[in-house]
Amino acid sequence: MGQHASRAAVQAAPRGKPQRFSPPMAAQATARPQPQPSSSAMEERKPSCPAEAKEKDKLPQEPTAVPPAPPLDAPGLPMCAVERYAMDNIEAFLRSTEPQNEEKKMKFLCSIRTICGSAAERNTVQELRIFCRRNELVENIMVLLAEEPRRELSSELRLQAVAAITSLSKVEGALEEKIPLFVVCFRSIFLLPSEQDLDTNLYSKTLRALDEMLHSLVFIHPSTSIGEELKDVFQVLLPFTSLQSSTVRQRAVGRIWKLTHSLAHYCQEKPRHSSEQSPSASYDELRLPVLGQLVGCLILCCAFVQEHKTCRCALSALRHLYRFVLWRSRWEGQLDEQGKLEQWEADHEFSLTWTTNTTVILLRFEKHLHSSEKTDLILLALQGMRDCSNYNTQVASTLMAILTVDFNPMPNDVQRIVTAIHRSRKLITEEQALRTIRSSFASLAAANPRAMTLSLLRCSPTCDKDIWELWELALSSVDAVPKMVQALLHQLETVPLGQKTEVGVLHTAAATALHKLLQYLDYGPQVRLVFPELFVALIIQLVSAGPLAPLEITAITEDPFRPSAPTSAIRMVVETAHSLLLCAEMDNLAFSMDTHNLWARLQGAATWQNGLHSLAKVMLKNCRDQCRPIFRHLQNLLQYHQLQWREVPAMAFYLELWSCQGHHEDDTCPQKIFRKYIRSKQPKSRELALRGLRNLYAGRMQLLLPDALLWLQDMRADIKLQAIHLLQDIAAQHPASIRGVLSQLAVQLLSCFNEDNAEVRWRSMELFALLLEAPGRKRLLLQAERSLLPLFIHMNEDIPNVAQAAQKALIHAAKLLGWQQLQRLACAAEVWMIADCLLQKRGRDAEQYLKDTVLHLHSPQVPVRDTAVRFLGLLGRKLRNENREKMSDIRKALEGAKEDSEPAVRCLVLQTLLILSVLEDVPPTRPRLRRWFWRTWRE
Repeated sequence: MGQHASRAAVQAAPRGKPQRFSPPMAAQATARPQPQPSSSAMEERKPSCPAEAKEKDKLPQEPTAVPPAPPLDAPGLPMCAVERYAMDNIEAFLRSTEPQNEEKKMKFLCSIRTICGSAAERNTVQELRIFCRRNELVENIMVLLAEEPRRELSSELRLQAVAAITSLSKVEGALEEKIPLFVVCFRSIFLLPSEQDLDTNLYSKTLRALDEMLHSLVFIHPSTSIGEELKDVFQVLLPFTSLQSSTVRQRAVGRIWKLTHSLAHYCQEKPRHSSEQSPSASYDELRLPVLGQLVGCLILCCAFVQEHKTCRCALSALRHLYRFVLWRSRWEGQLDEQGKLEQWEADHEFSLTWTTNTTVILLRFEKHLHSSEKTDLILLALQGMRDCSNYNTQVASTLMAILTVDFNPMPNDVQRIVTAIHRSRKLITEEQALRTIRSSFASLAAANPRAMTLSLLRCSPTCDKDIWELWELALSSVDAVPKMVQALLHQLETVPLGQKTEVGVLHTAAATALHKLLQYLDYGPQVRLVFPELFVALIIQLVSAGPLAPLEITAITEDPFRPSAPTSAIRMVVETAHSLLLCAEMDNLAFSMDTHNLWARLQGAATWQNGLHSLAKVMLKNCRDQCRPIFRHLQNLLQYHQLQWREVPAMAFYLELWSCQGHHEDDTCPQKIFRKYIRSKQPKSRELALRGLRNLYAGRMQLLLPDALLWLQDMRADIKLQAIHLLQDIAAQHPASIRGVLSQLAVQLLSCFNEDNAEVRWRSMELFALLLEAPGRKRLLLQAERSLLPLFIHMNEDIPNVAQAAQKALIHAAKLLGWQQLQRLACAAEVWMIADCLLQKRGRDAEQYLKDTVLHLHSPQVPVRDTAVRFLGLLGRKLRNENREKMSDIRKALEGAKEDSEPAVRCLVLQTLLILSVLEDVPPTRPRLRRWFWRTWRE
């Protein structure tokens, strides 16, 4: 009854929509399925060693013909009628709710073969594809195979099912997910009893049908590239080669031998059949991602010396694969080079003579395998070294030992190998295998120390006991230790502390590993080689940490060290820096930092700069000689590297060390650094650089005058401010030094009056007023005249500092020009009387006034726009009879201001336009009316 349970579901389904089945293994269709034989098929594992097999002992070639389909019960019908009859049989089988006997099943499979052959002849594949998918023919065939008894081969149903799949391969799109299909087919046939317990003739026919199906799916009707099709087949076949049953292994290796033979033949015949296809396209089509696993599996199968048939098939498959590898290397290599051409010819000669020595075969393959393929082979050897493996452990150990000699893996390959060793090491107990792992691990560390370091950090960020044993294996290679320490340093320099990313986790793992490493005196000399770099990186990490609560800081600095605590990342950095000082024999500095509580002061936005200042003083007091390498390292970092997030802490630390030294034997490097970072994108770096330049040029500030003039032209407001501050100091301390650049400086300051930044406007007006009293001020008469209108307008700002600075500068400008009336009005802040005075005194500059005033119509300050509109009204009054063209420009400017965002300004613009138009219409003989209109507007 259980045999027909799943079939009943199909039979109950309506026509055209049969129930889709999930055969027992279909749900386990993963990239690498792990089929398990039944317990009765298991055999005891016997220790074996590699044995040589002669070429003459190869298996005889098996015929590849598939038995023909039994004829349908429709003699004499035309082809279309036969096809229709077969479709009806298929649908009747699927609709039936009664248990199906052997005859009906065979008729169902025979009908599938019939319709596939008919569709190919009549070119109706499209319609057949729809029919196959609608009726889920492949899924139903898989159900039939899964229902067959595992312990007997009593009928041709398996043969006909495989033949039906071969026929369906001709229908494009009928076979979509092939891996579940391969799993069901292989389990149904491979797990049968041994050949002597079966009908030999039927068994041979079934195997030939299976080979024909695989050949058709891969080489004749592939749905993707041939390489991808082979990958799917081999991924399912390879696990069968490692099972305990020798019969299962023999059948799986036999199928691999057949496929590799077809592959080698296909590569040999490919150029003849595709003369128009480029070599690169042909190579891409035959890319075989599982080549490394396949070679390793076959070499390990050669160790089953008591299974002569399996050994011979494995050796023959290796020979076919070697020919494929030679063909591949021909396209990958530049064979026009004489040395490579000779090497390829020697390898080709070897492929003809061949050998049964698997070590020689492996060495030959190794020269042509890619790094990822060697890695696949190593991972397979690791699986073979496990205690639970059916492979020969000694052969697997030898395989891994050979592959890791002079191996230059890619970083991703190192990661895969290290992860596999970390997971497998506890499952391996044989001493030879463990020795191989130890030596191989050290070789990997020496070949790529940085990748090894990253791999170990990813395996266990907390550096637990198991992973530390692997660290010790890697560090046993003396040449690898400095490079691995450098890799830890690189991680500490990558991101700031606490970043919630994979890189941030690696940073904490690096600090943990470094802390662990510092506990062993054996590594002290190598660590001391990079002490300055490590110390600076750890200090920068501390000052870059986010803000901490007082209780957190107390827990970090006073509580016993607990890596599992919530603040363990910061505490780990503190403990690592402390251990590093002890390792570098700087106990005095470590003691002073503990005594002065500098570890806590280095953390937090409000205290880290003060903490760096105290640290610099303590360092120079306790270990001045040891501080020089640290100072030089910071100097090199700032000069030659892009520091990104480390820029501000490094700059601050460098400046504190440089300032605390007290004397500077060579100021060339500090000068270059300060000049470089005065243009940094980081405002704090620019502030520190300016502070450094002030200290560097103390008493000779005038030497910075050319730089300050250059910085004043920068587009960034804070750099302009730094330049203005510096120029103020120079003008106050060395007034004679600016005599030669007064005019240039005044022109640049005039352009700063309209900056959006209020502090820039304020400081530039203050400096301009200072210049108007400096020696040689008579040179500034022209600039003083140009400044009158802007200063008058900015007197009306609602920012007190700016308004007061503008008033003060206007007073000094009027004094320099000898305009006593303007000077008195400016002192009294009589705004509109100043405007009248400007128009009376400098009437000939009305055109320039117009240009300057129009610019202020776009000011962000509402009072400035208001004053500009009123001044344009005054200017229009003056020009109404003198210059009609300018009056038109004034009206046009005011028209553009009618859309101002401030309602009061919009209202004032409309009033001004109205008054100007009224004044133009009032006759000159009525001056009282004109004055009344004008007085009303000004009020």
